Amino acid sequence: MNTTPKWDRHQINAEIRRRGMTLTGIARDAGLYDSACRAGIIGASRAGAEAIAKALDVPFRELFPDSYTRGRHDEGKDSSNERCNERAKARRGVDNSRSVA
Repeated sequence: MNTTPKWDRHQINAEIRRRGMTLTGIARDAGLYDSACRAGIIGASRAGAEAIAKALDVPFRELFPDSYTRGRHDEGKDSSNERCNERAKARRGVDNSRSVA
């Protein structure tokens, strides 16, 4: 019999707060946009959800068993979005330095 607890977003948020973390902090530590983990907890960002699972040291499929479809991300590497996030963050840095002329 499987006794693995089923997590919901409220339990995940409570555990994050109990450990003295924030969703924004987890996203920043993972090199993601500030909102990535907030989106991840509701099923809108796989990379954000992966960062939450890693920060809580809980297997991704245990934390989000029904939120994301199984696919290539379930084996090996955590996320294929790392390069995309790096490019987006680089563009954001460039965009901030542009003048409106």
